[in-house]
Amino acid sequence: MSENGSSLEYHRSVGTVSHSLSEMSVDADYTPEFHLGMRPETKQLYRPDDRSIWDEWEPGNVRNDVEAGSYAQECALIVRREPHPSNNNQAAVQSITVQSPLIRKLLDITFEGYEGLNTQLKELTVKAPFHPFYYRWHRFEKLRQDEQDQETGNHINLLYDLLSKEILPHIEAMEDLTKNKVISFDYLWSIFAPGMEVYTEIDGQDRIVSLKSSRYGASFSGEFFSLECRYIDCDGSRLGYVETSLEISSFDGVKKLVDIDAIPSHLHPDVENLVERLHARGKKLEQLNGFHHLSYSGFYTSRSSRQVRKRFIENGRIIIDPHTFNIYSIAGPNLESIESDSPADSLDDHPFSETQNVIYSATSDAFRKYQKVLEKYEKNRKSDFSVRPKTLSPKQHLLCTPVLRGYCLTSKSWAEFDVDNVCPIHWSEDAFARLVLPHGCKEIIHAFVQEQLSRDDGFDDIISGKGLGFIMLLSGDPGVGKTLTAESVAEEMHQPLYSMSAGELGETAAEVEDSLELVLELARKWNAILLLDECDMFLEARTTADIRRNRLISVFLKKLEYYQGVMFLTTNRISDFDAAFESRIHLTIHYPALDTASRLYIWKTFVRMGTPESLLSDGDLERLAKNEVNGRQIKNIIKTARLLSKQQKVPLAMEHVEMVLKVKKGDFIDGTRRIGYRAS
Repeated sequence: MSENGSSLEYHRSVGTVSHSLSEMSVDADYTPEFHLGMRPETKQLYRPDDRSIWDEWEPGNVRNDVEAGSYAQECALIVRREPHPSNNNQAAVQSITVQSPLIRKLLDITFEGYEGLNTQLKELTVKAPFHPFYYRWHRFEKLRQDEQDQETGNHINLLYDLLSKEILPHIEAMEDLTKNKVISFDYLWSIFAPGMEVYTEIDGQDRIVSLKSSRYGASFSGEFFSLECRYIDCDGSRLGYVETSLEISSFDGVKKLVDIDAIPSHLHPDVENLVERLHARGKKLEQLNGFHHLSYSGFYTSRSSRQVRKRFIENGRIIIDPHTFNIYSIAGPNLESIESDSPADSLDDHPFSETQNVIYSATSDAFRKYQKVLEKYEKNRKSDFSVRPKTLSPKQHLLCTPVLRGYCLTSKSWAEFDVDNVCPIHWSEDAFARLVLPHGCKEIIHAFVQEQLSRDDGFDDIISGKGLGFIMLLSGDPGVGKTLTAESVAEEMHQPLYSMSAGELGETAAEVEDSLELVLELARKWNAILLLDECDMFLEARTTADIRRNRLISVFLKKLEYYQGVMFLTTNRISDFDAAFESRIHLTIHYPALDTASRLYIWKTFVRMGTPESLLSDGDLERLAKNEVNGRQIKNIIKTARLLSKQQKVPLAMEHVEMVLKVKKGDFIDGTRRIGYRAS
């Protein structure tokens, strides 16, 4: 490359040096002719290496000048040169110090909003390769052309004449590359301007991030181009910026723009669809920032202190709660405040609009298409801004993370969920109505739970905070509907159900206390109905022979005393019941073994669930109801028989049910013949 242009090698080799004018000598007897920076001239300085001081320079002549410092302070510009890194016989511009107040005034406008360059500094020095001027070149040119004052114009032309030799060759090279929809590794810097939106893919998700800065770097694996970016995340109460880095590994020759790991977002081949999807996703995240009980289908990331796992659920219940996630799981990122973005600001006035940014100008067709899509959402926001003034702008919606943090009630784990896979819950409105319970129990349970969830009766214990919860004990054989009762109540009340077995709480008193404290706190925070299944070990009477279990029961009793929500306890037996629990439990319901009428109702309920057609007659169901099986077994039999009929592409019939029963081991007597099945 010629002397007038900076090679890429030079782009990466410029070091940090001192540019203070104090390095130059100042003659005390010198009489100033101009105020600081007002002499319409350029002072040229040179040094042979970075260990030498700056001397006055003229083409073909380097000399010390005792008046250099005094005279230089009057000059509009100080230009420093040093040997070109690829050709020591040539002198390349190393930096430019702008002293002219007239030029500085224009640069204030040129670099308004530009991160990384502060034009208000007392000493304004810009180093080669002058990337800020490259990115804002069209804006700088337009301001120069529009300048009416002759003296100001003369000063600006000094800077323009210097920089045009440095900048224009790179603009021409970038335009040639982008016109052919390719880019080289050495020219990646030329298409990424600070402040622009960048498209990439992270963990299989389409992302748009905002670029802050870029640089070349190297590691053991080779050279790379690094993009320092930011996106928008949430913590449950507010939204804010989070910093992240992208890297593009070096490559030979040129590469298609669409094949690069990260590209300016307006160059995406399907930008209209991309903006539509990411805008909707960002808007959804903004609406869901806080606490929400929702349904989820798809993969999610389960996180704990020990491991990170990908899991899949279908129509699982989740809690969106970033704030609580940050407390009990992995702390979320620190959020930087989001600057206000009023919809009154036109997209055309954006400092990186097509007429003021060399990259957008070189790819004007793609940029105009990108702007047109955004304008549609901007118009909608303007009409809504008076109602919800704190909403994010369309561009900010594009920057939102695709992940929401919370808790999976199905796997009982803290997790990160894809925003796109979150949806409202389709409640089973008739679940409670279909529940088979002893006469009068439904009404009592419904009244107690509804009253407890509303918490408006003002009733309290003598000791404040004690006995404010509602605890029910459900006892009976397996499969008679104990767990289903808690599930149906949660569906009826549209509340989260936190379900776990007593064995998951731990083995030692300390483990049980810690686990139970967390479970009770989460249930209280989310106003969830708590189901502790199979609590036999906690309910049996204490004995002097088992001190370890006595500690567990004592811990359990203490926590129940101060619980303020709705809790269901289930047990398969109620014999040898510890007397201390009687005062803690508000309602005890014993579920007798299912009689024939109850079993018939359950058979009919499961057969009629869903849309598949059934050929089972009332007589078939009555015959099946004579067998002593529980509700869970009936459900499993029908589920398996349905799969069999579906595979055969025929309606569910008695033969499918009989076939399922025959493959079961043991004896199952239906009253007329022997079928291979054993109730368990």
